Amino acid sequence: MEIKVQAEIYRLGLFIGFFQVKNVIEWADQLIEKLDQPPYEILEISLSSNSTIASVCSKLTDVKGKYDQALPIQGILSLLNDELIQTSDVTQICTYMYRLVGHIPESCDDIERSIINLTDRWEMAVDGYYGNEEEARNDINEFLKEFGSLEG
Repeated sequence: MEIKVQAEIYRLGLFIGFFQVKNVIEWADQLIEKLDQPPYEILEISLSSNSTIASVCSKLTDVKGKYDQALPIQGILSLLNDELIQTSDVTQICTYMYRLVGHIPESCDDIERSIINLTDRWEMAVDGYYGNEEEARNDINEFLKEFGSLEG
């Protein structure tokens, strides 16, 4: 996976609260170890232990490269799929997905609509207003499964 796509996945993950700054620094450190000549931006990120989330997000944006704007969205949803499999915490996954909505490019409008529908459906089921929690959970599982797993 291109470094720019990885950087965007980490940037989105920071924005939605899925990652912490330390996770991003660990990723940058691993890249530095692997690459003969790591990009300057990656070195900057590696040295960001005392930086704010906003500052690290800005540095991640500075990583150079071209990419399909759908790839980071698909990547983060894949990570959320992995997380849901591990934790079964649908409410937390819905929180992450809902926060992601503000960062989805126009080219992914269908994903945005699906996330809004699924998170609203989950909230209404949990609050007892409409629907069944188990059906809402299954729909969220099916949606995230479409994005597979980054680990396997």
